[in-house]
Amino acid sequence: MISKQKGDIGETRVIYEFTKRGIQVSIPFGDSARYDLIAEFNGRLNKIQVKYCAQLNANNSILCPCCSSTNHTTNKHLSIYKNDVDYFAFYLEPFDECILVPVSFVGNRKSITFRKDAAKNNQNTNINLIKNFSFDVTLCVETLHGEPKE
Repeated sequence: MISKQKGDIGETRVIYEFTKRGIQVSIPFGDSARYDLIAEFNGRLNKIQVKYCAQLNANNSILCPCCSSTNHTTNKHLSIYKNDVDYFAFYLEPFDECILVPVSFVGNRKSITFRKDAAKNNQNTNINLIKNFSFDVTLCVETLHGEPKE
């Protein structure tokens, strides 16, 4: 499957998650916007960057990209989204789940890992559990507490 098809699948799944919660979604015209969708919640229009994530690791974690890349034969350019979007919506293909992550949580990272299960050694530091970023959890926290915290 080519990357455009993967992106289309990810966007479709994310649109479904917003729509089933009664959240209005708009799609920008053309391919020049730094975001894939606009979703209206928390009294504002939020720019959403969708990423299709399929790299499942041995510990049941998934590595998700948080930057765009361009490869023109010899150059590889990575660009972060920190000032261009409000949220990342990651489609976690191996689990057929979508999560919604504030860009302020991601910061300047080029990638971030999410785990399905807690660590076996009970470590909690720097562990991002998928369940903590479900659409319902993120939308509820944002609605109750306003803007995401750095």
